[in-house]
Amino acid sequence: MRKRRVLVALALTALLPLRAAADDLRDLLFNFLAQGITLAPSPIFNHSAHFLAGLPEFTAFNEFNQLLSSEVSSFPLPSSSGGFTYTYDPKLGTFTRGSDSFGPVYAERADTVGKGRFNVGMNYSHFSFDQINNIDLHDGSLQMVFTHTDTKGSGTELHYFFQGDVIQAQLRLNVTSDVGAVVATYGVTDRFDLGFAVPIVKVALSPESDLTINRLATGNDPIFKNVHQFRTGAAADPSCQTVTVDVEQNCRQSGSASGIGDVLLRGKIRLTDSPTAGLAVATDARFPTGRAEDLLGTGVMQIKAYVIGSAHFGAFSPHINAGYTWAIHRCLGQSDVPPPPVAGEPPSPSPRDTCRETHDGISDQIDYTGGFDLALGSHVTFAADVIGITYRKSPIVEVQSTPFTANTANDVFNPNNPPVLVTTNLPQLVAPVGNLNTLTGSAGFKINPFGNLLVTVNGLFSLTKKGLQDKFTPMVAFDYAF
Repeated sequence: MRKRRVLVALALTALLPLRAAADDLRDLLFNFLAQGITLAPSPIFNHSAHFLAGLPEFTAFNEFNQLLSSEVSSFPLPSSSGGFTYTYDPKLGTFTRGSDSFGPVYAERADTVGKGRFNVGMNYSHFSFDQINNIDLHDGSLQMVFTHTDTKGSGTELHYFFQGDVIQAQLRLNVTSDVGAVVATYGVTDRFDLGFAVPIVKVALSPESDLTINRLATGNDPIFKNVHQFRTGAAADPSCQTVTVDVEQNCRQSGSASGIGDVLLRGKIRLTDSPTAGLAVATDARFPTGRAEDLLGTGVMQIKAYVIGSAHFGAFSPHINAGYTWAIHRCLGQSDVPPPPVAGEPPSPSPRDTCRETHDGISDQIDYTGGFDLALGSHVTFAADVIGITYRKSPIVEVQSTPFTANTANDVFNPNNPPVLVTTNLPQLVAPVGNLNTLTGSAGFKINPFGNLLVTVNGLFSLTKKGLQDKFTPMVAFDYAF
């Protein structure tokens, strides 16, 4: 199995220049780093793919890439409920406004739009992500260490001794997402609303890296000190501005994709008749219509069930939402049945074992939102919310000081040489699994310039340094009620 991985890595090395323009956006970061850590051939041994061969097994990087992909594609959508809500008065035979305010922006209220009423709108949001779990994405705080593959098959990176060398990487990421959505709500009855949202998404990803070969093991060896070198001259990585045998600096890549995102269908049932306080239940179905390979969608079906409570005290209307979202992962089909086990190697997982592995990084979540909307006269409403999400069993990426041990005694020509060990602490990306809690604030205004037209100006802002965060996300929307 080890030899097979090295051969695959060598094949990838040859194909990298051909694949660069055709990669899916989700794979751009992976292949960008894979190209960077492909070394120059050595006259002693060919080590060009020995760091690349270990990249697929770098769990923390895989978890980071999956978390980045899932959170970029699972953008929040403004409420599909109408700002104008009505109740039908059978005595008068007319509809009357159900609330003085125009409601929340990202939360839901128990009020319904009214039987036969129709609300349609468009909104636009711009996300420019700044950090992930307290790691700044722009200043090089995102650091990782790539280790040498175990060429001897000994189960340790100390033998052969040159396996103790590492490649250190500092990564900077610019990640943006522009989301425009068409939303609509129809009052099937006075108690039952149906709504949908169709997002159009553009995602852009631009990584930059600085790579350094840290010769922990071979730095003082007269024969092997240059066994690991970056490609220079005509063979140098063309994405880098500065290349020497020791470093690759200011390496850049970019890519973008656009298209339809994950379509949302929503149903809401009001359970109470009181004009002052309301209780409702709702279900959201988010369909995997966005291309997950280009970060336009999650790639999984998501079902959210939640309870909505709201009240009206004159101009002041508080509300609260609480629910749970299930990520419905598809299972592998018969065409993906693993091959028969090979003697001496661990068995491959069964299709049932890999059912939830086809879309790692998309987890179930607990959702909760609380806030209020305040009517500032008959034509303006101020709305504010705190939006909380708990991602269950999610990777939590961090950069930690991690010890790396290397053998500085050359054991290639004399395997009986006793090891001489050195240990160095280096910043390393890790990804322990746990519950990830995020809090986002929302504040904005809904303005009624004339008739049944609403204009919304709103901002999302991070309240915690957890998950993928944008310090400030502007949103503008237009709604019209019929």
